[in-house]
Amino acid sequence: MPAHQKTCLALGFGLAVLVAGAVQAQEAFPSKPIEVVTHAGVGGGTDITARMMMVQAPAALKTELVVANKTGGSGSASLGYALSRPKDGHTIMLITQTHLLTLLQGKGAGVKVGDLIGIARATEDPQVLMVGANSPYKTAQDFIAAAKTKSLKFGTTQIGSVDHIAVVGFAEKAGLMKPIAVPFRGGGDIVVNLVGGNLDGALLNYAEAESQIKANEVRALVVFSRSRMGSLPQTPTATEIGIPAVYSTTRGFAVLKGTPEDRIKALEEGLIKSMQGKIYQDYLKSSGQSEGSVVGRTEWQAEIDEFLRTGDVALTSLGIKK
Repeated sequence: MPAHQKTCLALGFGLAVLVAGAVQAQEAFPSKPIEVVTHAGVGGGTDITARMMMVQAPAALKTELVVANKTGGSGSASLGYALSRPKDGHTIMLITQTHLLTLLQGKGAGVKVGDLIGIARATEDPQVLMVGANSPYKTAQDFIAAAKTKSLKFGTTQIGSVDHIAVVGFAEKAGLMKPIAVPFRGGGDIVVNLVGGNLDGALLNYAEAESQIKANEVRALVVFSRSRMGSLPQTPTATEIGIPAVYSTTRGFAVLKGTPEDRIKALEEGLIKSMQGKIYQDYLKSSGQSEGSVVGRTEWQAEIDEFLRTGDVALTSLGIKK
């Protein structure tokens, strides 16, 4: 072979190697730290969930993770921030039903219903019907019997919130009189008013009233979960007393539509591996959340879609969404 042909062949081979290397480097994922965007402030429930996942995530995802707390607008600030970032898998969101309700009301800062792609669910935190220790309602049956004859006062975080929608759903399924929703700033304020006797009841997460339950200041009457909770083994489920209702505060990871499929798959695998570790599983148990909280993309996306459907109906019936 002539020398000039050998030189061209060598150059061509070298160029091919360089191109292949560049393509491989371009396709490497992750290639930088992954941002986890939450709508909660530091120390909030969603923020804590993100940080507990992140304990074992660097080993599973082969990169560091950082939390970006973008508070405000019932999730709209976090949605807007995520929208401003490249859709390359290096930005993920930890969302709750609050984000979905915000989207349904057209307040998603440019993010539309259908733009969210679920990756993995992180928590399933069952809601629990609670009353104050001095309440005349000693059992779920007592409470339901009374609520069928008069409208009872329920504490909620705000009108049109996840817990407000659950209260309305519970009332409809149990055949209760229309409940009176009394909005508060948060679960802590609701618990204080339960203890003080200013409310008839509330749907709360176990962790919100754990101290008061253990101090016998608040009584749990029924849990809206698929099975009895390990933290409340004596409290029946709604299904056990004849009400087919399951209500939970759920948190899960998501990206925006347009993120490459192979990166979504890599994120799903890494996140699930992280959350199946002992540290995260111990966190679920200690905070009274479902042991089956962690599920993959298929089940989590189906749950997102179902909540969007039922949430739309609920907001419309409450007159919040036209």
